[in-house]
Amino acid sequence: MLLLIILALLMVVALILMSLANRAQQRARAKRHQQRQLRLRIELLEEVLDCLLNTLADTKIAEHINNEIMSLLEEVLALEQHNKAHFEALLANSTTRGETLSSAKTNTTANLLRDSDLHIAQTQDYLSQTVQILRNQQQQGKLTTEELNVYVADLHWARLMVSVASFIGQGYRASGRGDVFTATGFYKKAQNALIESMHRDPRRMRLIKELGEIIAGTRKTLSDDLIPDEKLLEQAQLLQ
Repeated sequence: MLLLIILALLMVVALILMSLANRAQQRARAKRHQQRQLRLRIELLEEVLDCLLNTLADTKIAEHINNEIMSLLEEVLALEQHNKAHFEALLANSTTRGETLSSAKTNTTANLLRDSDLHIAQTQDYLSQTVQILRNQQQQGKLTTEELNVYVADLHWARLMVSVASFIGQGYRASGRGDVFTATGFYKKAQNALIESMHRDPRRMRLIKELGEIIAGTRKTLSDDLIPDEKLLEQAQLLQ
């Protein structure tokens, strides 16, 4: 009888130990999953940030995305046990980058032009994701409603202008080759994108009007302040 009781106790202890081991394994798997999700999120935000730095002249929005990356890296470091040095280095680099962005007022490498419909769509997708990130930051109290509204308006304008400027650039190139028919098609695509948009930026109506004049043949290029893109303006100057 005593032996049966001892065996029963041993079985209970074994079951308890197995349960504890399973729970530990589950916690470890959950931790690894959380770390993996954070790393993937950081990689995506790096792509978004790279897009912003290559698209927008103002660096303020990029600074907010960099802050989000830094926050996620701190979360990874809190979970990481074996590879802290790597993520500490990434955090240090992001901190330095943030200081650079904070001190910069304009980004001289900004460029609205894209060379294909795929690249236009990719850029527009990153700009849309940026809007959602900023909305989340505003809900967390990291941005004021006024700041968010300004940023969202700028991002929506940039999203529109990536396609508009790219179409106009293709139109300029076609015109430079003497292909007026193809150029007119691109100008109409740019104009239609502007007409379909509901953005309140006053430049939109000016662009629609001037594109109409280019299509009608009464002007060759747009006013310089409407498409502040160095490459596009250089092409425009060659046609004047």
